[in-house]
Amino acid sequence: MEVWLIMGRMIVETITSPFFLAVYLLLFTLVCWQYKRLENLSAGLIGKQAGFYLGSAIRSSLLGILGGLTGSVLLIMLGINLNAIGLAYLWVIALLLILVNPRFLCFSYAAGILSLASLIFSFPLINIAHLLALVAVLHLIESLLILLNGHNYPIPLYIEKKGQVVGGFNLQKFWPLPLLALVGMPDIYPAPGFTMPDWWPLLREYSGISQEGFALLPVVAVLGYGEISTTSPPSLRVKRSSWNLFVYSLVLLILVCISCYLPALTIVAALFAPLGHELVIWLGMREESSRRPLYTPSREGVRILQVKPGSSGERGGLRERDIIIEVNGSKVDHYEQVRELLKISPRSRLQIKRCGQLITIRLVGDDPGIIPVPQGPVARYLTVDEDWLFTLVRKLWHKLPRHHSMS
Repeated sequence: MEVWLIMGRMIVETITSPFFLAVYLLLFTLVCWQYKRLENLSAGLIGKQAGFYLGSAIRSSLLGILGGLTGSVLLIMLGINLNAIGLAYLWVIALLLILVNPRFLCFSYAAGILSLASLIFSFPLINIAHLLALVAVLHLIESLLILLNGHNYPIPLYIEKKGQVVGGFNLQKFWPLPLLALVGMPDIYPAPGFTMPDWWPLLREYSGISQEGFALLPVVAVLGYGEISTTSPPSLRVKRSSWNLFVYSLVLLILVCISCYLPALTIVAALFAPLGHELVIWLGMREESSRRPLYTPSREGVRILQVKPGSSGERGGLRERDIIIEVNGSKVDHYEQVRELLKISPRSRLQIKRCGQLITIRLVGDDPGIIPVPQGPVARYLTVDEDWLFTLVRKLWHKLPRHHSMS
């Protein structure tokens, strides 16, 4: 108990220090700018947005602190030594991988390459278990943050998909994380400390803890998540993505822990780090490409893409994917008709269709705060190219010879 109280006090002292607050304020400003940039992108496609970038940044930063506290506990429990994982090599490889594909900046790819190089060539000499465990912990925290925050304030977009412009959402989040991590210190620099429990560290076989002291170093990291969803509601898409990433993180962490006692499994963990992450990406892309879009025009009326938070439409009970059939008794088939009819009276009655049922909703005011799905020709929309690597693999797969058995 004494150990956790001391670590808790150190965490509080770290996140309340002037230096940390200055760094975190800088990261908060960058995150706020990113959210503002995303809103401007959406506004350029479908019109003025409500301006929730500041609230999004505050929510992400507060959850980032929670994620940082959780991550710090996991890093310390595992006994991950930042001095032993070759951070300089990791960054060099990650920056080189950006030239191949920007999404390869993720440490799972660089860590896999670095681990395999260390296994095959014995260079650089790094602690592979600690490196891969760091990747697992960061992705585990990311999966939890995606679940908690990934669906908040989704950015509506018009997107071209298979020759058709449909509605969708840009699910993009950033979380600045304050972390406390272990850094190995040689015994020639004695310092007051405390004794860890007998079970520590969990990565026991690779740690070399008995002959080395450790210091707790404050580190700030930024985690990011980004997807475009046209085939699932944001809340459902986020749950699936979070679950896939959580399973990947947990499997990688289990492989690392087992490899501490069965070194032959180290190469399995090293291969799983990048390949497992690619599987997570592929599952998300397959769902998006194989399913029918949800946010398409309806022959029955005007389908809603999004209802702006705090608008009269939200207060009246309108929801995304509702179909507006009538306004004050007049049938509508285009959003411009809805706007004109709402201007006639300060109080309006809307007949909508939701999940096959007809519902009557009353609105006050002439601006319901709704964004319709794209109808007819659209002047501006987003074009998303499929990942070239997956396209190449699929083409090669289709070119493979097929063996057919005859009965």
